[in-house]
Amino acid sequence: MNKIEILFFTDNSEGEALAARAGQMGLSVMVCDFNEIDNISENKTGCSVYVFYLMARKPAELIRDISRITAIDNFIKLVVADRSDVEGIFFNTVNLLNLEFIVKPVDERSFLLLLEKTILVEKYRQIMKLISDESESRIDVIECMLDVKRKNMFNEGIEKEIFIKILDFEKKMMQEHLNLNDSIRNIALNRNYEYMILKDRVKAEEMLGELRREEMINANRIIEAQESLIEYSTRELLAIKKIMDARDSVEELSRVEAMDLHSELKRLKEEKRVLEEKIGKLTAGCSISDK
Repeated sequence: MNKIEILFFTDNSEGEALAARAGQMGLSVMVCDFNEIDNISENKTGCSVYVFYLMARKPAELIRDISRITAIDNFIKLVVADRSDVEGIFFNTVNLLNLEFIVKPVDERSFLLLLEKTILVEKYRQIMKLISDESESRIDVIECMLDVKRKNMFNEGIEKEIFIKILDFEKKMMQEHLNLNDSIRNIALNRNYEYMILKDRVKAEEMLGELRREEMINANRIIEAQESLIEYSTRELLAIKKIMDARDSVEELSRVEAMDLHSELKRLKEEKRVLEEKIGKLTAGCSISDK
């Protein structure tokens, strides 16, 4: 069975990054130039999935260009476009055959999961086609054997042995079909389980992001409260500093006044001493005059 290849037509860095991400998942991705789509489509063999992530072309113009390429009619085509470019536009239903729109912005996980599912479906289609071709070839063999029977070219024993082998082969093919169906069902169940796990993981990441956002809000509130406390403490310190400066000024003033009072007291004591001496002299002079 040929490997299904993704032909990724893009003209921008976002599309190239998405194609590279798909390649990292193990998918076969080929980044192409839309101007070469005719040559690429003619030279491609087997099954491919076409992805169009173009900025230079609107969906209406893009569909008009690819609708003329009959080689890709039966292939799945995914078109990434803005919602405003898709809504309200009428497309011919023939041009919408095997075509789906993906609205931007593209969720990377969902897009890669869609590509994986699309390739899985294409593989199932190839398997069913192979089984159908093999069944058709066996019908021709059975008709040939019935024709041989009508012409009596084999005896009854050989004919019976041939039909027994054909029935055994059909039983084995039927069992292989059942095993294939079981495998397909198990793969689908596993993919669905993986999809549910992916959804739970995305939900958990969203909850974690919301929790981190709340923590950031709470941290900002705490920082704002701390800033308010620091501002209040700064105002308190300024007020205390003003009080201490005023007290120092008062103490300095009191010290100066005390020194002035001390000097004045010393001066008055000196004047008192001088006056006492004068009084003593006057007293002595009066005593001499009385004698």
